[in-house]
Amino acid sequence: MTTDEFSTEPELYGVSPGIIRMIMIIVTVFSPLGFIPMNYGMFGVFNMLPGIYGLFWIIVNPFSYLPLCLFNILYVRQLVRYYQAKSSRDSVHLIGLLSIMLPTVIILYVSGMLGSFAILYPIPLQFLIGLVIMRRIEGPEVISPWSGMRLDLSWWKRRRPKRKDDWDPFEEKTKASVKDDWIEDE
Repeated sequence: MTTDEFSTEPELYGVSPGIIRMIMIIVTVFSPLGFIPMNYGMFGVFNMLPGIYGLFWIIVNPFSYLPLCLFNILYVRQLVRYYQAKSSRDSVHLIGLLSIMLPTVIILYVSGMLGSFAILYPIPLQFLIGLVIMRRIEGPEVISPWSGMRLDLSWWKRRRPKRKDDWDPFEEKTKASVKDDWIEDE
């Protein structure tokens, strides 16, 4: 027996998830994910230069910006899982929206604790490229549930629903008369 007979991974038809993974990793690493403007600070105490953050663009302190990039990495993972037929399109959209909104909320909360409010302008380049990829490249289609086996769909035929015109009033009468005859015979 070969290992092909016991493989449980479904056969997929479509674009290789490896290609999608490479495209999205390049986009995630090299595209800026957000911009913090110069007007951050209160009375000039916390003023700092405007900053662009992203995985490749981290200049100041990588440990402070890495939590902001976490959902962007999860977005790439979820998009690849979609092309492996392991997640839904809606979950990819949800993680993508969280990757845009959550860093903005975190920056507002942390800077509010320091006494001044900063705003983070997300640059949704990665999210938009992911949406374009999902729109232009079709998702995977399952050919069969197991490797090496074609799915037999011959049992899946539409049956015509029974209409009221097909109802035969004499059919029920004959069934009732047969039951009555059987009772009388005893």
